[in-house]
Amino acid sequence: MKTFYLAALLTITSGLLFTFSHSIIKQVNYIGPDIHPLEIAFFSNVFSALFYLPIIIKSNFGILRTDKLSKHVSRAFFNSGALTCFYTALVLTELADVIALSLTGPIFVTLGALIFLGEVVTAKRWLAIIGGGIGAFIIIRPGFEEINLGLLFVLLSAGFAAGSKLFAKKLTETDSAVTCSAYVAILQCPITFVAALFFWLPPTLTQIFCLMCIGVLVAGAHIFWVQAYKYAEVSALEPFWFLRLIWAAIIGWLFFSEIPDTWIFVGGAMVVLASTYIARSEVKQNNFGANQLLH
Repeated sequence: MKTFYLAALLTITSGLLFTFSHSIIKQVNYIGPDIHPLEIAFFSNVFSALFYLPIIIKSNFGILRTDKLSKHVSRAFFNSGALTCFYTALVLTELADVIALSLTGPIFVTLGALIFLGEVVTAKRWLAIIGGGIGAFIIIRPGFEEINLGLLFVLLSAGFAAGSKLFAKKLTETDSAVTCSAYVAILQCPITFVAALFFWLPPTLTQIFCLMCIGVLVAGAHIFWVQAYKYAEVSALEPFWFLRLIWAAIIGWLFFSEIPDTWIFVGGAMVVLASTYIARSEVKQNNFGANQLLH
């Protein structure tokens, strides 16, 4: 049980760091020329990779030893797609709206865990999928509101992120959290750089500083995120990502004068309540301990 709570704390901390980085992404284009999301993703990856450089050197490149390089590359492509789509959504849409719809992530992760990892999906977890789908419908409200292109990018991002999380789950069976995080940061650099060249604009010094902060926050968030999956199942930890909606609403209101629509909270709350209940039920039903949570 203590192991599960540790995993939950790591997930919550990771979500908070990611939310701070998202708020800085929105700020970047307020203080200089409009940088394309692909370029933001590239700089974020560069500074994340630099964050790991002292760790890599200190270990004499030991943390880069792996027998699963192809899986790390695959994860980097999935994560690059998720980052680019998500950053695009942040530029086009209010922060709370983006985070609220990104709560549909458990739908993609749970289905992916069932299909690709062979994890058992109980009736209660299927209930989470249904609840998440209804919540997403309320947030988007097709037919009642004009479809925001940014929200479609959020759904694409959620699909890519689910693939990244499933690869992370398998990789942590043999590789450390730092190894997984370092590889995804390093490998994403050439991937996003090639794509960003088509939209390149020189950033200002202030923007470069903001991009550096994004990279450091993302690097730290990835370490906590991947480490959490060493102690609990992917689908059991997903509900704790939902606290990001609260962080996003507060930050959006304080720094961007964004007042979320009431329906954003209604849809988000449906997903939060349903999935949190399911996660707690799974813990009680299975009486999770260290042996069951470590993979």
